[in-house]
Amino acid sequence: MKVLVEAVGSMTFGPALKYYNEMGWEIIGMDITGHAFGFYKNIKPYIVPKYSEKNCFSVIEEIIKNEKIDMIFPTINEGLLEWSKRKEEYKKKYNANVILSDKDIINICMDKWNTYNFFMRNNIPTPKTSLKRKYGLLKPRIGRGSTGIYFTDEANENFDMSGYISQEIVDGQEYTIDVLCDFQSNPVYIIPRKRIDTESGVSTKGVTVFDEKIIQYVKEIILKLKPIGIINIQCFKNENEINFIEINPRIAGGSSLSFASSDNWFKAIQCFQKGSSYSSKDVKYNNYMFRYYEDVIVEDGNLIK
Repeated sequence: MKVLVEAVGSMTFGPALKYYNEMGWEIIGMDITGHAFGFYKNIKPYIVPKYSEKNCFSVIEEIIKNEKIDMIFPTINEGLLEWSKRKEEYKKKYNANVILSDKDIINICMDKWNTYNFFMRNNIPTPKTSLKRKYGLLKPRIGRGSTGIYFTDEANENFDMSGYISQEIVDGQEYTIDVLCDFQSNPVYIIPRKRIDTESGVSTKGVTVFDEKIIQYVKEIILKLKPIGIINIQCFKNENEINFIEINPRIAGGSSLSFASSDNWFKAIQCFQKGSSYSSKDVKYNNYMFRYYEDVIVEDGNLIK
């Protein structure tokens, strides 16, 4: 099976590579630069344009066509909506399955104002949020990680709120909940993990935990949202309340901890693709993850260009 994966130089791809390799798939990797470490990990490399460039998807479509790709795993926020719009087209033209939720779901998840309104409509606890400069945090409506987030009282008084929300500051332990749904949006795994430490918005230390209340809320979110594949949901919890803040309709940088605590979720996705049954495994809670860096040394003459 040929599988197309993007952003093979990212912190998300590194921990997932072990699980891609376990599948015995032929991995076709894309990135915008030859300086992506994944290109030097025995995958077939393609340098592609940025999503902001007009010819990006025409280049990607040629890769899908020429490589006869079977499955595609989009992982970069900036491209998710465009990938979702092309799901049916790529399936019909190339029999390539884009493992991603439909565009209406992506619109809810990618725009934090839409996410807030989804939570409110469905009685999911969430911090107070406004399009005006009203609450303690200023966040881009569309963004990822900690980029572009400011405390309201530290921002310039003439701060332009175009493309921003303000959100109430909530305290408590931060959690990411990794979720795997089948292609009918039935949850197969729901695994909360505490984000003990992060770097640039990506978990570098974490531990899986069983939290019945968080899991129940996530079941309600899935029932109303109807996502497919791997997603992750973020919340804060203290002694008195839970506040859900984000839904990311893609694999997370720390999802490898949930894989290690249950099963290789790509096995399940392959079963969904083939229409065969998959039996979920028991989840190991109180499993810790500590992340470290590994160097990839490449001589100039071997750089992908």
